[in-house]
Amino acid sequence: MIITLTTDIGWEYAAEIKGKILSINPDAKIVDITHEIMPQNIRQGAFVLYSIAPYYKNAIHIGVVDPGVGTERKCLLIECKNCFFIGPDNGLLIPAAKRMEIKKIYELKVSKNASPVFHGRDVFAPTAAKISLGKKACRLGRKINEYVNLDFEEAIVKGGKIEGKVIFIDRFGNIITNVKKEQIKEKEFRVRIGEIEKDVNLYPSYGYARKKEILAVVSSSGFIEIARREGNAAEYFNAKEDKLVEIFL
Repeated sequence: MIITLTTDIGWEYAAEIKGKILSINPDAKIVDITHEIMPQNIRQGAFVLYSIAPYYKNAIHIGVVDPGVGTERKCLLIECKNCFFIGPDNGLLIPAAKRMEIKKIYELKVSKNASPVFHGRDVFAPTAAKISLGKKACRLGRKINEYVNLDFEEAIVKGGKIEGKVIFIDRFGNIITNVKKEQIKEKEFRVRIGEIEKDVNLYPSYGYARKKEILAVVSSSGFIEIARREGNAAEYFNAKEDKLVEIFL
């Protein structure tokens, strides 16, 4: 099974995670999704995992965005229909795991020899390596039913308006909202983020817009995205994650 890594720890620390995996399973296939999640930004890490999970079937996904490392927060192993998620119990894994159909959730035991500041290397990596070698999830942890939830919530339709929020801003300044493509039939609408309003067209892709035009597209993850052709929409709207988004139809 492929082991993927999605973290905020940078490439130097990620190398230690990979070394730990390979010390247990030298034949492990490891894919770096990213190690550049904004530090301690659990929601951003959750969105990246949610976005990539469907493209890695029969995979083991390690997520490390873990500001509570070394505290009483649990370490989780989540068994899904066609994959596994391993990481902290802070909501990071949950949107992706739900998308991939959760079967069982286990709490991992933390060895007394594990570094209290690096569970990614000393708890999550060995667990992933053992799963990749065929060890059963039920032998690696204690089954639990309670966990810290995180979801992107549903945008709400109120008359001629949709109320949602910003769930992710990518490196281009594109604003991904929690408004699903099915909620909008119109090809033109007004969007307000914070104090700034703008009439936008919903295009098939960025190239249909004029240079510097504010536009909307359906993102690759299926949510409505506000972008700026050859520009930065997040800067234009002064957008931040969790900020209110209103779409007037």
